[in-house]
Amino acid sequence: MSGCGSCCGDSSFLLLQLNLVTPKHEFCFVNTYACCSLQQLSSLETSLTLSKAVLIRCPSCAENFAHLHCATTCSPNQTLTVNVTKVMNVTHLGRPRDAVVAYQAYISNTFAEGAFQSCKNVRIPATGGFAIATMCGRYGSKLCTAQRWYDFQGDTSNGLAPLDIDFRLLKENDTTGVPEGMVPYNGRALGCNENTTTGGMACSCQDCLDSCPRVPPPPPPPEHFRIQDLNGFLVISIILLCLLICAFVVYLVVSYCVKSNRNSMAAQAFLSRQLQRWGTLMASYPLTVLLVAAIIVVAFSVGLKSIKLTTDPVELWSAPNSRARQEKDFHDKHFTPFFRTNQLILTAPGRKGHLYNSLLFGKQNFSGLISKNLILELLDLQKKIQVTSQATLKDVCYAPLNPSNPSLTDCAVNSLPQYFQNSLDNINAKVNMTELGVTQEVDWRDHLIYCLNSPLSFKDITDLGMSCMADYGAPVFPFLAVGGYKGQYDEYTNAEAFIMTFSLNNYLRDNPKFKVALRWETEFLKIVQDYQRNPKANFTFAYMAERSLEDEINRTTAEDIPIFMISYAVIFVYIAVALGEYSSCKRLLVDSKFLVGLGGILVVGCSVLASMGFYSWIGIPSSLVILQVVPFLVLAVGADNIFIFVLEYQASAGNL
Repeated sequence: MSGCGSCCGDSSFLLLQLNLVTPKHEFCFVNTYACCSLQQLSSLETSLTLSKAVLIRCPSCAENFAHLHCATTCSPNQTLTVNVTKVMNVTHLGRPRDAVVAYQAYISNTFAEGAFQSCKNVRIPATGGFAIATMCGRYGSKLCTAQRWYDFQGDTSNGLAPLDIDFRLLKENDTTGVPEGMVPYNGRALGCNENTTTGGMACSCQDCLDSCPRVPPPPPPPEHFRIQDLNGFLVISIILLCLLICAFVVYLVVSYCVKSNRNSMAAQAFLSRQLQRWGTLMASYPLTVLLVAAIIVVAFSVGLKSIKLTTDPVELWSAPNSRARQEKDFHDKHFTPFFRTNQLILTAPGRKGHLYNSLLFGKQNFSGLISKNLILELLDLQKKIQVTSQATLKDVCYAPLNPSNPSLTDCAVNSLPQYFQNSLDNINAKVNMTELGVTQEVDWRDHLIYCLNSPLSFKDITDLGMSCMADYGAPVFPFLAVGGYKGQYDEYTNAEAFIMTFSLNNYLRDNPKFKVALRWETEFLKIVQDYQRNPKANFTFAYMAERSLEDEINRTTAEDIPIFMISYAVIFVYIAVALGEYSSCKRLLVDSKFLVGLGGILVVGCSVLASMGFYSWIGIPSSLVILQVVPFLVLAVGADNIFIFVLEYQASAGNL
């Protein structure tokens, strides 16, 4: 038997019988004895809250995580598991006391593996990545094991662990290195598909493979449709082919036997009579017809003064009654539109990489892109974009941790320099470090390797002791900072592209800040384009702003206007030349059908203007896409009709 022992040996730590039913302490003990003071329990609860925020999707995982720390901190039998290795003398309330700052914890491998497996596939909703990747240091999710997971939890260099804990995971009946009288802790780890003792539901299928329903084996394929011993579909196809052939033969025979081929001309004659009457009426009053037509065209064309052109891609390509559009409108109305994305993807092709032998991480391949001078150039470009003259980024940026009154350092900018908090001093920092008796200089590369594998760390494991968090207070996950990497284990240092993303708040189009966001994006594009033209720039890159698609629609339409004018002129010349019957120079203007061609072009132009003006009067917006398509369609039909009318008239006149 063992009492409170080393971790609770002070008289201020009482053996308390706890009946904790509130959520505050639900992780640890219910109706049991704990070797903790209320102050220690409160501190433990605060620490576990941090892990719960990451593991919240899987209650059994969160409980397994807390289980061990509760047992090693507050268990009445903790001396069977915990071996204190370092204490520090402190003064508390005027009395000298010993404070534990390091200890060994002997844990059964069965329990450790069970807890690790329950957390292995839990994801972080905000990123879609594995939670374990943020809790395993430089190993990430792919190389993480139970031992590495617990090693990270007990390492004070991660900026989260309150004291150094040396977790010793032992197989069953293995007592190697275990001090006499100690027994490895072997509690029961909940499976991720189990409900917790405090009422938490089993983890979802997305976070726990064991919770996924068993997929029944697929049913056997249906037997082929058969007629006698033949494939039924083949038999039916042959029969249909024979019927078609027979029908074609019958048609040929009937056509041959019919002696006369008389078609009814009744419909054509009726239409001819009606159109002849209409043409005669219009020709009888030419001035009146032209005047009335001109008045109608002018009346409709006046509507163009209030024309509304739709350039929003959502309005152009999303049906207002579609399900996706309804959901988007609901989201925009109640939660404001999703934030705007402005992004650059920068590469530096042709640069030679290098091999870096890290003291802590071993040999690492660095691509030609991942070099100090390019990171500094990237940082310089980022700062130029952040400090624009036309609009201030902090006025419209997405600032998740300080949305009410953000500064530039509160703006969500995801880039590789954020691993150094955009600090030139941090990038240039160097320090000599000794590891296993070997002394070596560590620099930005060691820090970067660590942060790419553990982006949520507040402190790296090198003697640099720098944070991996961005200056705006959130992590920058590697896939948001670099791209083009290869390798089995996401070797980010082999990346061939930098990614820089500026996130802006989005607003409804009638909000004044919407124009401010557009103005900032205009300045963003100008800075990037100027940089791209700089011959001293080492990067080649692609870029886009949230407004880029809309700008492209406007640009292509504006470029098409001269094409419209040229096409109308060409058609006019073609009509004049093709319809002309030239006999002498004196009759050139008459024979060339100049007025016919001009009149036809005017009719086409008036049709386009009148139709657009009419829809403007009734409040239906037009789009630049319509401006590109409609004039060509109307021109094609109008020019074709001119040829039909003239040639028909010439044929009729020749027969008279």
